[in-house]
Amino acid sequence: MEAILASMLTPDNTAFEIGDAHPGTAVLGIGSVEQHSLHLPVDTDYTIAQAVTPRIAEALDAFCLRVLPYSVCLEHRGFPATVILKPLTLRAVVYDIAESLGLWGVSRLVLVNCHGGNFILNPAAREWNMDAKSPVIIPVEFYAGLSGMGRNLHSCEVETSIMLHLCPDRVHMDRARDFVPDCAREDLTWLGFHRLTPTGVWGYPTRATAEKGKRWMEEGVAGAAAKARAAIDALA
Repeated sequence: MEAILASMLTPDNTAFEIGDAHPGTAVLGIGSVEQHSLHLPVDTDYTIAQAVTPRIAEALDAFCLRVLPYSVCLEHRGFPATVILKPLTLRAVVYDIAESLGLWGVSRLVLVNCHGGNFILNPAAREWNMDAKSPVIIPVEFYAGLSGMGRNLHSCEVETSIMLHLCPDRVHMDRARDFVPDCAREDLTWLGFHRLTPTGVWGYPTRATAEKGKRWMEEGVAGAAAKARAAIDALA
């Protein structure tokens, strides 16, 4: 991580160093603080966002902002330690950050979403961009298009594998329990995890390995960076 941060602009730089570099693109990772069952820490999404966002920013030669730890996780209401932003709160925070960046010349803001419940980001970006505001907001999903995900959705084989790769000492594999509700993902929007799964799991965490986590993380970084690069090129 230190080698990556040293090669690009981050908040570790001074205002004048950043200003003199005139970065055209900034990258903002978005995580979450929410229940992740019996075996993963509540900051799992934040931890993953912290790991992947600098790598995506480096691929884009962009200014890497600090990751937002909190976002919209209404679907986890009812579990301890879940911290929820309302959808319009997250939209307002993203808009304020975008406006601040635009004041000193950033023309593109890439949002790297590492939490599946942030449905507000796409319509928020559409509204902002259709109003011709600057910077252009480009939302990308870290988990979109990962291969072999199957019915894994939360605290699952994918997230557990990535956490085993990043910080195995924080993963309690002896507590992992597989569970897949007999319903569709869309049901989460009106039922929530607390009603659908007794331990907050949707998937197969017992199948997780660090090797799978490394592969999925590299795949997600490459996919998100490619999507953002294609959007940036289209704007040129």
